[in-house]
Amino acid sequence: MVSPSTRTPLSLSPVRPGAAGATPTGRTLMIHPPYVHDNYLAGTGPFSPDRLPFLPVAPLYAAELLERHGIAAPVLFDCQLHDLRQADDLETYDSFGIAVMGAQNITPAAHVHRYLTVDRQLPADRVHVGGQGVEKLSREEFARIFPGAHKSERHPLATLPDAMDIDLRGQIDKIAEEDLRIYLAHEMTLPFSQGCIFGCSFCGAQTRKRESFFNVRAHLATTCELAERFGVSDLNLYCTSLDFFQQALPGGDLDLLTGQLETVIELKESHPGLTIGLHALTRADSYNAAMRSDTVRDLVLRAGFDRFGFGADGAASVAVLRAMRKHADTLRSDLITAFQHMEENGLVPEILYVFGVPEDTRETLAETRDLCGLLLETFPSSEYRGFPAKNEIPGNANWNRAGWKGSEAHHRLLDQPDHFLNLGFEALANDISHPDPETRLLVNHYAVDMSRHAHELGRVRSYLTVPVAEPDVPIMDDATLGTFRDIITHYAPDLAPDLTTDNLSERRAALNASIPKDY
Repeated sequence: MVSPSTRTPLSLSPVRPGAAGATPTGRTLMIHPPYVHDNYLAGTGPFSPDRLPFLPVAPLYAAELLERHGIAAPVLFDCQLHDLRQADDLETYDSFGIAVMGAQNITPAAHVHRYLTVDRQLPADRVHVGGQGVEKLSREEFARIFPGAHKSERHPLATLPDAMDIDLRGQIDKIAEEDLRIYLAHEMTLPFSQGCIFGCSFCGAQTRKRESFFNVRAHLATTCELAERFGVSDLNLYCTSLDFFQQALPGGDLDLLTGQLETVIELKESHPGLTIGLHALTRADSYNAAMRSDTVRDLVLRAGFDRFGFGADGAASVAVLRAMRKHADTLRSDLITAFQHMEENGLVPEILYVFGVPEDTRETLAETRDLCGLLLETFPSSEYRGFPAKNEIPGNANWNRAGWKGSEAHHRLLDQPDHFLNLGFEALANDISHPDPETRLLVNHYAVDMSRHAHELGRVRSYLTVPVAEPDVPIMDDATLGTFRDIITHYAPDLAPDLTTDNLSERRAALNASIPKDY
């Protein structure tokens, strides 16, 4: 961390009219909360660093805009690597920014807020909470979770003239070298684009918006130079696109994407000592549309992309896949076409399948399980990233639907923010996401069974965690618990043998701290 005495003084300009409370001002500590399952602020236990820390790009991006426009003098505090309880200078800051990535991150963010305002008794009106996880909360919802704090909207910063063009070099230069070495040893984030033309109801990101691109050249150049500075030879980068190939669909401009790929290739070739691997999310239809061009395929491979994650639910069927295995080519779906193309070109397809959407039945859940298993078996390069559905999360179209707003589960989230942990995509179905006990047990049966299958094949990249639940709320039946125990034995052999449906909830924290973090 950079101490206050080492920061360069900054001449701050007044906050623009109408923006009072919208953004932190003055000397600002930008706080990235702990990972939800390594949340030392939730108890009195000792601090331990995050298992798979990542450079927190979102608060750094906001910090750079705040500093560049003379609004605040920010510095990062990353709770992944440092114990906030050991920070002895909190009282010297004019304001605090708490970054919330997604729904489950509201839980540790609420603990940061509580630590600042209750344990350290700092004025709540110095605290600003922002990020994708909270920006769609209503004013009343936000106030119940973060009493007295300001809700920082993206708009005041996102509409600044250079909002998409900045780089983070100035903010990164403030970070201690030992922290930078840790970040570089793990997956890094490459700000690539934001916005997606589709409006999926489950998505809490920026949907129904035209894709816009960040300054990819500047961000990648900074990362490459850091790697060379610290003698790192391999970089693993996650691109922020919601649908990487959407410019290939009708109405898009594929030249926008190919131009960015050419930039990546140019920078990669200018750093010959680095091995760069990239991955992103996409849809099967947009991937297929883009890959009809051999030029695009070659650019993707030359840029260093090695995997793409597919939101696959509903894209194929067991019957189609079985027919494909019998070489009935005319029956292929978009998904299968994409998987086969990736396998032929040495790319890894990730199976992002969802168990337990409201329309699911026992039959459709069984078919989903069979399809995921067959995809793994049919395409040996594929990897599994399945998770139980979370139909209502802040920011998606379902959050404000009649029947959810004002429901018992909705009120419980606002009054007990620890339950936002249950909205994490890796969390097993629970009484927040699936209030009907029979449905909840059924969803977890198929999700856990498929996870074990992927573990047995050694091709799993998502890990199911235990949700917050009262002892009398069943999460799984005895048969499912037996399957779950088979998985847990790999990670927590001391906890697995006497695990029962009755003690599952009380052992949640210990179990989740042992289960690998999704990557």
